[in-house]
Amino acid sequence: MNDYLRDRITVAVGTEYLIENEIGRGGMAVVYRATDLRLHRTVAIKVLPPDVAFNSDVRARFIREAQTAAQLSHPNIVPIYAVDEKDNGSIVFFVMAYVDGESLGARLKREGAWPVDQTVRVLRDVADALASAHARGVVHRDIKPDNILIERATGRPMVTDFGIARAAAGEARLTVTGVAVGTPAYMSPEQALGERELDGRSDLYSLAVVGYHMLTGETPFKASNTPAMLVKHVSERPRPVREKRPEVPAYLAVAIDRALAKRPEDRWADAAEFRDALDAARASSRYRPPPAPPPLPPPPAVQPLPIAASPAFPPPPPGLSRGELKHWYRVQRRQSDMVIRGQIQAVASQSYDDRPIEDRVIAFRRSVVGFAVATPMFFAINIATTNFPWFFIPSAFMLLDALRKGGSIWSDGVGPFEAFKKGIRARLRAQRGLPPAGLPQASLSAPRTPEQLAAELAPAEVLSGPHGEIVRRAAADRGMMRDIVVGLGVVEREMIPDVEPTVDALAQRVGALVTTLHRLDADVSGASLGALDARIASLITEPETAERERRLSLLQRQRASLHDVLERRRSLANQLESAGLMLQNLKLDLLKLRSSGFGAAIDDVTSATQQARALSRDIGHVIEAADDLKKIR
Repeated sequence: MNDYLRDRITVAVGTEYLIENEIGRGGMAVVYRATDLRLHRTVAIKVLPPDVAFNSDVRARFIREAQTAAQLSHPNIVPIYAVDEKDNGSIVFFVMAYVDGESLGARLKREGAWPVDQTVRVLRDVADALASAHARGVVHRDIKPDNILIERATGRPMVTDFGIARAAAGEARLTVTGVAVGTPAYMSPEQALGERELDGRSDLYSLAVVGYHMLTGETPFKASNTPAMLVKHVSERPRPVREKRPEVPAYLAVAIDRALAKRPEDRWADAAEFRDALDAARASSRYRPPPAPPPLPPPPAVQPLPIAASPAFPPPPPGLSRGELKHWYRVQRRQSDMVIRGQIQAVASQSYDDRPIEDRVIAFRRSVVGFAVATPMFFAINIATTNFPWFFIPSAFMLLDALRKGGSIWSDGVGPFEAFKKGIRARLRAQRGLPPAGLPQASLSAPRTPEQLAAELAPAEVLSGPHGEIVRRAAADRGMMRDIVVGLGVVEREMIPDVEPTVDALAQRVGALVTTLHRLDADVSGASLGALDARIASLITEPETAERERRLSLLQRQRASLHDVLERRRSLANQLESAGLMLQNLKLDLLKLRSSGFGAAIDDVTSATQQARALSRDIGHVIEAADDLKKIR
C-alpha cells in the first residue's frame, strides 16, 4: 500500500515535486519528504490516502485543515505552502515547510524528563503560537508531544497538524456533539465530555499536560483504556508537579497546576496570559526573584467607596474682587457636589451581594421595616377601595426581597434576629479592620506608602542596601494578602484562620534574613577569606619556630570560623529566595481563592499556608544559628 500510494503521488505531482521518502504517518494521512523543483527547497507533502479520500466529508475536512493552518503565520507554527487535488479528487494533499528534526514525543520516549529551562522554553514558544492561532479564531484541539516538532539546529518548537482544528467562528461544523475528538492522554475535560463549543483554554489544558509530561517524564493520568482515561480527566485531580519533582520552581508549578484546572474559567484567561506566567517561571528557574506584579485594585466587596464630607477648598487666587470671589466659591461648591454625587452613584451601582456585610445588614433592616409598615397600609387601602385582595401582590414582592437579603447576610454568619441587635454594624466593621462608620474623612488614617510598609520589616540602612528591594516586595505582598483576607466574609475568614499570622510571620522572617545578610556582608567577604589563605600560605614557607606555629594556629582557627560564617551566609541567601517564592505562591493562591471561590482554592491555600509555616520555622532556626556563629566569632 505504501509503495502504491507513493507511486500515485509521484505521478500526480512529478512535474512539480520530487518525492523522496516517507517521514511520518498520522491517523488519516501520510507525510513524505520532497523537493520543490521550481523553488529548489525541501518540503513536506501530507497526502490523504485514496481509500479515505473517496469520502467527501473526510476530504472536505482534510482540505479545511490546510485552509485553516494556511491562515496562520507565526515562527513556531509550521507554514502551509499549497493545497491541491489530483485525479478527480482521489489524491488530496497539501505542501508544508519541512522541519529538520524530530517530534517532542520521540524525544520524550528516548530522553525522559527534560531540564526545567528547556521545558519552559518549549512551553513558552508553543503558548505564544497558540495565542496567535486563538486570536484568529483557530483552536488546535489536539496539542500533544507528537504534534510539536523540535528543530534540530536551534531547538525551536514548531506546532503542526491542525488536522482537527476548526475556526471558532466558522459556519461548517465537522464534529458531532457528544463525540470526543483528540488524543485521550492530553484531552481537556470539556473535550472528554464531548462538548462541541471549545475555546483556547482547552488547548491550554492540553499544553499543561505536555508540560507535566516534560517535567516528570509521564502524563498526569494513566489508564488501561480510553473511557477510564477520559473519566480521570473529568473527575480526578493530578498530583502537583512539585510533589513528583521538587526542584521545579514555584512559578512554573503554579502556571502548570492552574492550567490543569478542571473548569475552563479556573485556568489562565488565554494563551498570552499563560505565556507571561511561563516567562516568570523562566526567570525564577534562573534563581532570580521574579518581579512582583503591580498591586491589584481592591474589588468593591473589599473596600467600599467612601462618601467624603465636603472637602476643604483650596485658597482662592489673590487679587479677586468681591463678585469674582463669590463666583469662585460657587464653582468650587459645584465641583465638590459633583464629586460626592459621583461617589454616591458608584456605591449605589454595586449589586446587593457585592456590598460589605455591614451595609447589607442595614439594607435588610430597612426591607423588613418597609414590609412591616407598607403591608398594613396596602391592606387598609385595599379594604377601602375594592373587594379584590390586591394588597398581597406588592407585599409579596417586598417579603421576597427581605428574605433574599436575609439569606445573603445569613450566609455570612449574621442571623436575621442578630441583624437588629444594637451595635451590630460597628462590630462587623471592627471585624473587617475598618473604623467606625460616620467618622469625618479627615480623621481616617492615610494609607501607608510602600516605604512605610517596608520599614516595619527592616531598618533604613538595610532598605538602602542591595537587598532592600526584596524587603519592599515582601511588604507589598503582605499588604495585598492582608487586604484579600480582610475582604472575605466572616465565615470564610474562620475557615482559614492561620493565613494572616503565617503571612505576617513569613514577611518578618524575610526582614530578619535581609538584616542578618546585611550585617554579614559588612563584616565578612570572600576577599577576606582569600587574604587569610594567602597569609597562611606565606607562614607555611617560613622556618619552623614557636611564634610561627602560634600565628599559624591562630590564622587557621580564624579561617575555619570565617568559612563557617560564609557557608551560613549562603544558607541564609537560599532561605531568603525560598521565602520570597513562598510568599508569591501563597499570594497567587489567595488571588485564585478570591476570584474562583472557596470550593476551588481552599485546599491550595491551606496547603500553601502549612508549607509557609514550616519554612518560617526553618528560617528561624537558620537565623538563630547565624546569630550564634556571630557571637562566637
